[in-house]
Parts: sequence; C-alpha cells; structure tokens
Amino acid sequence: MDTPTPNVNPNQLVRYVIQIDAMNDTDSIGRVRQQLTELKLLVDRIEPGEAEVAVTHPNAPTPEDIRDALGAAGFEVQNITAQTG
Repeated sequence: MDTPTPNVNPNQLVRYVIQIDAMNDTDSIGRVRQQLTELKLLVDRIEPGEAEVAVTHPNAPTPEDIRDALGAAGFEVQNITAQTG
C-alpha cells in the first residue's frame, strides 16, 4: 500500500521512503540504487530493506513508476510513503 503523494507545488521537494523486500546485501543495495538513480531520483539513504529518495522536478516518477522499475529489476516493494519537505 502506498501513501498518496501530497498535493505539492511542482518545485517543492518530495521524499519517498520505500520499503523493499529482498534488498539485504551490498549487491542488491547497489542494484536498487542504480534503478532509483536511473529514474532521476536523489538517493538520500539506502540500507537493507529501505531506501529514502527525493525528487524536485515536476516530471518526477510516481510511486507506481518506482514500484514498476524495481519490480522489473526483481525487487518487491512493500510500501512507499510520500512526504513533503
């Protein structure tokens, strides 16, 4: 289940906290980081099971875009929480 993206100004920073199943070693963390940066997300924090990313551009990927990209790379996203600021 994803938390809906708050209504934000297109120039406002949005952070997503993403819980990712099976991201538990350096190889899987590196693969997830690569997928997130290919989506033009700024990876603020990444650790086993969770990543925090930020977006500032108006054409930012949606939670579904993130879920689809990670799913295509073999990772199951458990939850995505969006917050502004």
